[in-house]
Amino acid sequence: MSAFIVSDSHINALVRYASRHKVGVSYGATVMRLNAFGNEQAVAQILFEENVKSVNYRYGESETTQIDYDRGAPILTAIQAIKAAQCLRYQSCEHPEFEDSLASKFIEAIISNAIPDLDGYDTAQWAIYDEVSA
Repeated sequence: MSAFIVSDSHINALVRYASRHKVGVSYGATVMRLNAFGNEQAVAQILFEENVKSVNYRYGESETTQIDYDRGAPILTAIQAIKAAQCLRYQSCEHPEFEDSLASKFIEAIISNAIPDLDGYDTAQWAIYDEVSA
């Protein structure tokens, strides 16, 4: 499996989506909440650092840089947000602490937030029942 550092535009577009859709996550022992709206720079940095940490872990590198949140990032549709979040998750999961990270929680929250906006979601059957023979 290979990993790469996604572009700043990739992360910024995800953060813009999260901000526009009021995505937030709870974390920590004292259950704090971090909302993307109003904290875009912090969320972008969290996602970026997790991605860099993964690549550094995978390849034994020590790259560190900072991301600057760009309010003009592309506006994503729900399906684009899901796909971009899945890409970032795949590129960030190389180190053992990823699953419990704040970045992982944000990625999953973006995906969960976007799913109900997919075409057909509202009309899809909620439960699948056994057919009863007469």
